[in-house]
Amino acid sequence: MPRPPDRRPITPCGPPSVRCVRPHLGAAARAAWVFLVAGSILVGSKRAEAAGQTASPREIPPASTTPASPGPPLAARLAALLRGPVFHPEETGVAILLLPQERPILLKNADRALKPASTLKILTSAAALALLRPEFVYETRILADAPIDADGNLPGNLYIRGSGAPDLVGESWWLMAHRLAAMGLRRVNGDLVGDESYFDGVRRPFGWPAPAADSWYNAPVGALSCNFNVVSVRIEPSALLGARPDLTLEPIASYFQVLNRAVTGSGPTSLAVARSFEGGRNALVVSGTIRRGGGPVTYNRSVEDPALYALHAFREIARGEGIEIRGALTVAVVPDTARELYRHESRPLASLVRDMNKNSNNFMAEALVKTLGAQFVDVPGTTANGLEVIRTYLSGAGLDAARATLADGSGLSDEDRVPARLLAELLARVHADFELGPEMEASFPVGGVDGTLDERFGGEAAKRRVRAKTGRIAGALSLAGYAANRDGREFAFAFLANQPRGSIEAVHRAIDRVIDELVGSQDADLAPLPDGTGR
Repeated sequence: MPRPPDRRPITPCGPPSVRCVRPHLGAAARAAWVFLVAGSILVGSKRAEAAGQTASPREIPPASTTPASPGPPLAARLAALLRGPVFHPEETGVAILLLPQERPILLKNADRALKPASTLKILTSAAALALLRPEFVYETRILADAPIDADGNLPGNLYIRGSGAPDLVGESWWLMAHRLAAMGLRRVNGDLVGDESYFDGVRRPFGWPAPAADSWYNAPVGALSCNFNVVSVRIEPSALLGARPDLTLEPIASYFQVLNRAVTGSGPTSLAVARSFEGGRNALVVSGTIRRGGGPVTYNRSVEDPALYALHAFREIARGEGIEIRGALTVAVVPDTARELYRHESRPLASLVRDMNKNSNNFMAEALVKTLGAQFVDVPGTTANGLEVIRTYLSGAGLDAARATLADGSGLSDEDRVPARLLAELLARVHADFELGPEMEASFPVGGVDGTLDERFGGEAAKRRVRAKTGRIAGALSLAGYAANRDGREFAFAFLANQPRGSIEAVHRAIDRVIDELVGSQDADLAPLPDGTGR
């Protein structure tokens, strides 16, 4: 049987010319191997179950025990809240499990496959942390046709080979250029070439918004990228009425054709920023009015052709470090004869997953999916292969993955379907795994504190007692994660509200009331309803 990777960072494999060690498994062997990796989750779960069968001073009353506190038990109160007018009775799935035993407190349509929205990132996060390991790093390699000569000249081309690193921002490109300048590089006489062959060329998964929107959440995926493949357009009013406002593009401006049609006015700000892709370049059109005396306004727009975006960023930043690139910017595969000059490492995977979940970054999730495909199936990494790895991981962890339909790794696709029970059980298994649980829990937004939950669960009773991933697409609002009650009992929960009957704010309030009730519970009222369904 293939040996699973050790605990050292796993370097992504490159083209056949690059020497590396990577599991390349057939379907049957891959299932067996993933089962071994997932074994620690199962062992932790079984130990937790065994622990739950042993009496202790904090033993929870069984379902048949009459609660010591007055009023209905928690499950009945939760079930009543779920009958609220904003929830569709058949298209709302809820699973709440008491930890560590995974004992159901309430299940409602828990096995119905529903749109998970961004709570699907929980599946991607768990598989990536379990299989790649939290310490995994991406490597972006810079190579050349020849060494740098004594005068700082580099004959031939300079190459940048991507491996899918999702955290290459302006500071990353500056560090790479700074290191090359410190090595004595002053001029590249040939071309600057980007190699993005580690992933396939499909930019967006099936079921994403079409035609491709220019919003940041719809950014394309590539093995060589820059700034999450998003550009930030900062618009600042002029001191003169009727004058054009000042525009600043971050991290770079050279890759864009910009048409500034906006004016500075005395009325309220009303701006529009449109991005199109024509003739191999991204065009930005800024129009509307910005109020004089008001503050700057920033818009984020996705960028097409990620590899060229990255090359423009490097060239522009390298110029500031005293490095001149005389040739063209092109995308091609690095030749076998090229020699390495420098290797840039990403932040560890645990840190990347934290950024992804705190900010619900779709681009990062899709990069992880293709990385899983490249690492454990074949190069180039594809969405289909990465999703196969995730399904195999879930099955190896003892979960029923057959009910899930996965079209992407972020939940943006309208084709995704996942049961609430699967999400809650996966959260419970990861929670029981000492090696993965802390990283997963730390990646979730904290209620009332940060990320996409900074303005939810801010009350005194719930603040910091909810750690959960949010989700929102057309026709679906969701929340899944962990909560702790006043007696220190912890829960894994998944709440999928499809076809809700109210505004986003109203549905959020209704979901939050359910979790607030959970947080406010005590040991004495944790008995489930007799049938365990929550109906």
